[in-house]
Amino acid sequence: MLQNQRPKGFSQITIYIRAFTAISYIVMGIYVFMRRSVLPVSDGVAMIMSFLIIIYGIFRGWGAYNAYKSNS
Repeated sequence: MLQNQRPKGFSQITIYIRAFTAISYIVMGIYVFMRRSVLPVSDGVAMIMSFLIIIYGIFRGWGAYNAYKSNS
């Protein structure tokens, strides 16, 4: 039972890493959307990929938010 308990600081750092990762995905998706020539694919495919990256970043942000709320 005791081995499943983690130090409180570890949980806080994990939440910050999750939030940073979510923000990074959203910024990367916006960057790919603004500069579609970054990827060696057609503009349509780059736009779809940028939307998928942004949606994934929002999904990761939602997970970080839920982890923050359950930790509080």
